[in-house]
Amino acid sequence: MQDFTFFLPTRVVFGCGKVRRVGEECRRLGGKKAFVITGTTATATSAGFAAMLESMREADLPFEVYDRIEHDPTLEAIEAGRQAALQCGADLIVAYGGGSPMDAGKAVAMFATNKGAVEEYLSVKKVFKLPGLPFLAIPTTAGSGSEVTAAMVIRDDERKQKTGLSHPLAFAKTAVIDPETHVSMPPAVTAATGMDALTHAIEAYTSKSHQPFSDAFCLQAIRLIGENLRRATGNGADLAARSRMAAASTLAGVGFTFASLGSVHGLAHAIGARFEVPHGVANALMLPYVMEASIIADMPRFRDIAAALGENISGLSLRDAAFAAVDAVNILKADLDIPRCLTDVGVRERALKDITEDALAYRLRPLAPRDFCRADFQRILNRAMGKP
Repeated sequence: MQDFTFFLPTRVVFGCGKVRRVGEECRRLGGKKAFVITGTTATATSAGFAAMLESMREADLPFEVYDRIEHDPTLEAIEAGRQAALQCGADLIVAYGGGSPMDAGKAVAMFATNKGAVEEYLSVKKVFKLPGLPFLAIPTTAGSGSEVTAAMVIRDDERKQKTGLSHPLAFAKTAVIDPETHVSMPPAVTAATGMDALTHAIEAYTSKSHQPFSDAFCLQAIRLIGENLRRATGNGADLAARSRMAAASTLAGVGFTFASLGSVHGLAHAIGARFEVPHGVANALMLPYVMEASIIADMPRFRDIAAALGENISGLSLRDAAFAAVDAVNILKADLDIPRCLTDVGVRERALKDITEDALAYRLRPLAPRDFCRADFQRILNRAMGKP
């Protein structure tokens, strides 16, 4: 077993109705004025968001709302958020929404105290030296796990790139996870974000840098997703399924933070940046194809995944049991009506070369179970395009 370090610096407050405790949690962090980051979608007009703001009023905590985050925060949105947070005198950052607002919240918190242009940090010309402002996250989807990770994905529209930035100082101080805020998620969003969480758990469980702690988080996340994602998608008001999916997403977030992601994400970031495919959909599209090509590197782990997803592997050979994991993911995708091929979401063949190059350059690729070369990625993408 390799040496490892494990720590979870985020305090997790979990349960129905907990969004009404956000003001109290902000005060617990010593906040005197909050800068509240959310998306441009219906989240900002939701009952949960209103309840959270009311909790801040009850705690006598002034706040300013910044609702300019679209899917995957852009360089411009992060810079504008930094300037707005500094100008209003905020000493606490609060993010309410899916992975994009939470990633933006981390980024704004870090850039509020560290000087230099955002793009300088993405190109590794600069590194964070100072802790960010205290950051509190409220996830309204069960997918990204961003409430307990140190990662931020930032989109550069000019270069058609998504870049992952991570730093130990970027963890949220507190995550308030309220399954009631997930009830309004449309079925398609529930399905896509759930598949995002499943991708996190599978990639981390099969990563070369996995360890016993991350294994435990990932396998439990896979089990919960296999048992509850269909239910949560089919009946959004099912609070039991919503609660288990919320827990699974957070578990997977912890798992990949202390193991790693892999080539599914390397491909999905490139696809999403070029064709504006939602991140969860891009992950779901690529997951079975990358799994299929990776199995020979670690069959026992893929066998474990099949069992965790509920497949009956009794009596199967190791190889057949491992490939049952791919079958389980494909059946889950079909049940959730996730697109099957890249052509279904508008990916054009002429872009495959650039997608391949981006995937080769993905910083976490060396930690994937199989070290894919250019030809491997080309074969995977061809399969995902529907070619034999």
